Amino acid sequence: YTHENPQYIMEESEFMQKYQKALAKLSEAQRVAFLMNKTEGKRHKEIAEILGISRKAVEKRIYGALEKLRKEIDGI
Repeated sequence: YTHENPQYIMEESEFMQKYQKALAKLSEAQRVAFLMNKTEGKRHKEIAEILGISRKAVEKRIYGALEKLRKEIDGI
């Protein structure tokens, strides 16, 4: 049992579908860096070390991913 109303549950489901589609449209490099940062909570420096790239490159990938996601999903 949940306290959310059916409208909220439907909107949440629709948002998740849009989010998954938007993630799929990102480049592999952007998706990996973005997910490591947002879902795994890794810092830019950690991601750079893991991927063997500069911290600036990580920032650019994450920023680019956020820009694309904002365009794909209104209100993110």
